[in-house]
Amino acid sequence: MVETVRTTLLITLSILVLILLYRRFRQYLRLHHLPVPQHVELRAVEVMYHPLQLRVHLHLPRPEEVAPAMLSTAHAHLHAWPTVRLERGEHVLELPLDEGLDGAYYVEVGTSTQRTERRFIIRQA
Repeated sequence: MVETVRTTLLITLSILVLILLYRRFRQYLRLHHLPVPQHVELRAVEVMYHPLQLRVHLHLPRPEEVAPAMLSTAHAHLHAWPTVRLERGEHVLELPLDEGLDGAYYVEVGTSTQRTERRFIIRQA
């Protein structure tokens, strides 16, 4: 009886050690050998004055839905443009701005996996 319990515990312990080693190895591979997913790159932000609009240059590594928004210097949402579905590659978004804006603002480009903000300045005077 004791011999049977001892054998069962040894086998169970061996199986648990193998499972733990497998999980550690799998975790190591994930952390050190899998590529990091690429994200949308916000390359440039330009203010066009006649008519007043914002040009945003983007590079997308894969097809993605992009949701641009305008934020105040306190990062409060001021305006959101419609979500745009863009294919892989270089893109330029021309986003209309309201007349009468002046000062510093942020443009936010959001996707399903990230959110990027850049500062821009409008000088009307």
